[in-house]
Amino acid sequence: MTFIVWLLIVLVAIIAVLLIRKYSSLEFVAHARLLFKAWSVWLASVGSAISAWVQSFPDAAMNAWNMLPPDIKSFLPQNYLGLIGAFMVAMAVISQFIRQHRLLEKKQQMDGQP
Repeated sequence: MTFIVWLLIVLVAIIAVLLIRKYSSLEFVAHARLLFKAWSVWLASVGSAISAWVQSFPDAAMNAWNMLPPDIKSFLPQNYLGLIGAFMVAMAVISQFIRQHRLLEKKQQMDGQP
């Protein structure tokens, strides 16, 4: 139930930003469509979803842990299961500093730069 509430809160936030954009002077960046292809957006989204899933369904997370092969379990301690999502969000911040050349080329085309 908590996961559904989390999803509803995210959906309300998206709708609120879209409404604010429509009825105020708030503008999206010109390359907003390209951001869905950025590594940082994907890492942060997956990391947030994993964190919410682990907190909302601890039994399912433990079942997923128990299904892992023993060699992976020995490499990754059980108490680190909840930190995987936070690690992915941290990697999203770090990936902001990595240039994705294809996205840069598309952004420059959208901005009209040579």
